[in-house]
Formats: sequence, structure tokens, C-alpha cells
Amino acid sequence: MTGIMQSALGNWNPSTVVSGTSLVLDLDAANYSAVPVDGSTVAGTGAYTITVKNPNSRISWNSANGGVFRVTSAATNTTDFLTFGPDYTSSTQAFTVGMAYKWNGATAGRLLNANTASPDFLMGLWGSGTCRMDIAFAGSFIGSSATTADTAWHFIWFTCTGTVSATRSKSYIATNTTPSGTNGTGSGNGGFNGLRLFGRFVNSTTISEPVDADVGFVKVWNGELTLAEIQAQYSAYAARFGY
Repeated sequence: MTGIMQSALGNWNPSTVVSGTSLVLDLDAANYSAVPVDGSTVAGTGAYTITVKNPNSRISWNSANGGVFRVTSAATNTTDFLTFGPDYTSSTQAFTVGMAYKWNGATAGRLLNANTASPDFLMGLWGSGTCRMDIAFAGSFIGSSATTADTAWHFIWFTCTGTVSATRSKSYIATNTTPSGTNGTGSGNGGFNGLRLFGRFVNSTTISEPVDADVGFVKVWNGELTLAEIQAQYSAYAARFGY
């Protein structure tokens, strides 16, 4: 683990502070020094296989911010992406997905997506004419879908209770201050069967809506994090991303 990660995290262990909820996937670029090898398992929490499609070498690893996965020159790229993660399409599965990400100011597209055509799941960036950010979508938008993207580091969390209610799904966002409440709530959620990073699912070898972006980490828990637990996540990682 790099020095910047150690200074940002101290002795705090994000897999143990959440009562009754476990961190089941921790794809963190700080645990790498290059793009993951196709077919390897996540070099952190969660024994999930990573599928790496990178024939045009659009995906790279960079040491910025303790380690990031980066896509550049994505405008005509429909074949470079990462897939990984659990099947959370069960209507009763509670979960949380968290991500640190930054748009790089060029190609507008979709960042963290479901690895199947349906259900449709989206977090972070969305190319709707111009690039939008702070997006959380799981059958419907959870919060605003109209925030024009900037090029600062952003944090986003999507939570699901696993039970039917008007506030079944929640989104939280942050930049330079800790979240103080939700960015939106909603009743809909189809979950996801695996996750796909840097473009929307078309088939096993192809994406649409590619995007230029940096991603520091993607984390998945098998339950709903509370606001206090999300605030603790923010406190642990803010310094790594310049806050």
C-alpha cells in the first residue's frame, strides 16, 4: 500500500466498522501498479474475477492520488472496459456501492454500469448531450440527473434497503465536504448482475457510451450503509483525493 494511502487511512479498516454489513468487493487502484491482468481476482477484499478488455490500451494505471485507473481518448473506443463484482439482482438484497471518480474533460459517457443489458444500473458520469455527474440510476434516477460535470474528484454512494418502500434507494455525494444527507431517494431498484466500468453493456466484448475518466476505487457492501458510516468512509479517503 502506498504512503499516501497509509496517511489517508491510518489504521482505519473499512471492512470492519460497519455493524452487520460486510465489505464484499474493494477494487482499489491503490492496490495495483498496473492495469489488472485479465482473469485475475480483485487485489483487495472480494474474490471476484476481473475481466479486462483493453485491446486499444485506452485503460491505464496512474500513480496519481495513490493510484487510479484511467481512460483517455475514449471517443471512438467501444472495446476497452473492466467487469467484476457480485450478482445483486435479488429484490431482497440490501447493498451499497461506493466510488471515487473524476471526469477528465473530454469524452462524455457512462462510468460505472451493470454488466448486463437489464437491469440497467449507472453511477457517476452520464453523457447526456454534455457530461453529467453525481448520477445514480437503478430503474429510475435517484436524485438529480442534470448536474453538469466538472473535473474535480467526486465521491458517490448508492444504497438499497432490500425492502419495498418509497425510500428503498438512496444516493449520497461529496467533494470537499462530508455528506450531510442524501442527494436523492426513490422506490425503484433493479440491482445489477456484476459491474462494468468505463462504458455501457452491449455484449461480452463491446460497450457503448465510452467515457474519459479516472477511478480511484469501487467498493461494494452486502448491506445498506448509514449516513454516519458513509461519513466515516469520506473521512477515511478525502485526503487521498485532495480534500
